[in-house]
Amino acid sequence: MLLLICFELPLIFYEGYTHRVFLYNEPTNIFVNSGIYLVGVNSVDFKHMESKQSVEDLLNKQHIQFLDIIEVTNFDLYGSKNRQLLDWLHLKKNDFEQMRESVNHYLGQEDATINEFLNRDHIGGNSAGLGLALIGLIIRGDLQNDLSFAVTGAISKTGDVLPIGLIKEKIQIAEAYGYSYMIIPSENAEEAAIIQKEQNITMQIFDVSHIDEAVQLINELNDKNK
Repeated sequence: MLLLICFELPLIFYEGYTHRVFLYNEPTNIFVNSGIYLVGVNSVDFKHMESKQSVEDLLNKQHIQFLDIIEVTNFDLYGSKNRQLLDWLHLKKNDFEQMRESVNHYLGQEDATINEFLNRDHIGGNSAGLGLALIGLIIRGDLQNDLSFAVTGAISKTGDVLPIGLIKEKIQIAEAYGYSYMIIPSENAEEAAIIQKEQNITMQIFDVSHIDEAVQLINELNDKNK
């Protein structure tokens, strides 16, 4: 009975949500002059809205710019509930904690600047992993960079770059904030190419499968722009 209650309780907090809105979020530079900007997406859940159009009308009335509106399905609701339950029972590490471990393991040590960012409120997901690892290399002097890069991508403990979600929204954000270069996971490259064409994205998008490729790319572009 206790397990059943634990399983059903989280749905109480989710079942009223009908739509999710993705909003622009200014990329974050956590280390001055690193040139590495972490790209994230803000999201807001709306309750008891009749349609996507009703949500859009509300946002327009309040002059709020948005990236996309999606309907929250029962599958989404139960997926959120299951992830919350696993987190409560400590049966599976969430994406954010896995990212923290992967970044620290790859760098071989914890860094105060990175930990300060990771300890902020309302930080989640794993797409900052690649950017944090690159910032860690810059902090300890293993990488120099004088350019500005929008960066998104998860990483493994060995530095493999893993795919992330909301790639369309992150590309739109990086373009809107005027970045010339963006680094993404190779597994997102095909989708990114379609988005770049459909959205007339002018910035250059580079994909990497390992952090070493990102380091090489940054070095080459810095040399080219000297």
